[in-house]
Amino acid sequence: MRFALIGKDIAHSRSPAIYKKLISPNIQYDLIDVPEVGLLPPLDKLASIYQGINITSPYKRFYFSSLKIDDKDVQTLGAINTVCFSEEGWLGTNTDLIAVREILQEFQQKHSKLHLLILGSGVMSSVTVLAAQKLNLNYQVFDRQMGLTPASDLGRFYQEGAKNIIINACSRDFIFTGAIHPQTIFWDYNYAVVDHHSTLPAKVESYIDGQELLLRQAQAAAKFWRMSKY
Repeated sequence: MRFALIGKDIAHSRSPAIYKKLISPNIQYDLIDVPEVGLLPPLDKLASIYQGINITSPYKRFYFSSLKIDDKDVQTLGAINTVCFSEEGWLGTNTDLIAVREILQEFQQKHSKLHLLILGSGVMSSVTVLAAQKLNLNYQVFDRQMGLTPASDLGRFYQEGAKNIIINACSRDFIFTGAIHPQTIFWDYNYAVVDHHSTLPAKVESYIDGQELLLRQAQAAAKFWRMSKY
């Protein structure tokens, strides 16, 4: 069996090790690093090589219109991160949505009231907004068009009486250095961002990186591939 991840600047990815553990140590899992959208391989070529692929930033919307999407929430989102080339055709889904919703539900079970501050305006921000809406969670979005910079004062968004969670849905090159309320949970969708690991844990109640999110979306992707009879 052969799978792959398509994205830009993905040499750091831990996906090969994760999927070999989830599916089989004998699978081949390739990293297809594509510097620009015009160089993305066509689906028919990918289907001739792979049973399934994962897609990461900035290409999660590119193949959407060429795939069969059964999940209405994913149709609404307009972005996918997992493709299966199966007997039933080329199927797409978004396992980030599944993983984000699961983790938010766990926060919801622990705390009577949540307030989410979602940083960014890309696909992962849209995923988080949709998951929050489905769970009827209180949230705000703050992005660059609204004045977000690495030095922004995020403490002004803090809401008393709620468990405040800042969710960094920005790209890896967004290194936050600004002010933040010390009783905040900072959930970073990225992982292995050295500058965040070295500074944020001392500034907040809890710093969570993207490793759990990566694992859960991979578990959902492996399940999707199996159910789709790759």
